[in-house]
Amino acid sequence: MERMETRDYRLERWLAVLLSLLFFLPFVAKADDILFANVSYHGDEMPYRNGEEFLALTHDGVLAPVRIQVKREHDPIVDNEGEVTGKHVAVPGFEEYTLLLRGRKLNPGKVVLAEPDSLELEAGVTKATIALGRTTSHVYYRCSDTECTFVLETGGVSQDLFTVEAERRGKEIFAGDLSHAISVAGDFDHDGKLDLVMNAATHWNESRPTLFLSTSAKGGKLVGKAAEIVMTGC
Repeated sequence: MERMETRDYRLERWLAVLLSLLFFLPFVAKADDILFANVSYHGDEMPYRNGEEFLALTHDGVLAPVRIQVKREHDPIVDNEGEVTGKHVAVPGFEEYTLLLRGRKLNPGKVVLAEPDSLELEAGVTKATIALGRTTSHVYYRCSDTECTFVLETGGVSQDLFTVEAERRGKEIFAGDLSHAISVAGDFDHDGKLDLVMNAATHWNESRPTLFLSTSAKGGKLVGKAAEIVMTGC
């Protein structure tokens, strides 16, 4: 009898360990995904379903496993009276605008944030500095008469992230009226290199939250575009 109880106890303990390991394993996904909680989307913008698993970035820089809640709602921009094609995404315990990520190279746990961990290039500023550990990176626009390219530079290696139409204001050239704010800069994939979550919008009527991961970089690049979601206004 005592042996049977001991065996049952060991079996329960191993089951508990196995379940905990499954809980903290990387999310298995065909591709990385990015989303924001406590946000309303047009119906065709948000493909994820109620109950899907993501990692939420907490205020203290931790990626915590969560399940999203998706509810249909009236979209005041495109819906007629009585229609509910819009989708609202929420996460229990998170009441503010919250970054959600998932992917094969992302795990629950602490994220090493850069300094600063968020920024936006102001008009007339040619270059901003981001420090991650002992490594210093720079972000800046390289503009011609017709276009502006957002550039990331680290250790003498520069990479063009995206290009938008340029706008001239007097003698200066800008990236139009677009906001390319970096919402989070840090090491999400734990390889010691800089990753970015930023708005890579190419049009005034869109927001394009984009995840750039160093572990997705190819051909000597610094980062690769791992995921994006396009959100339009009107």
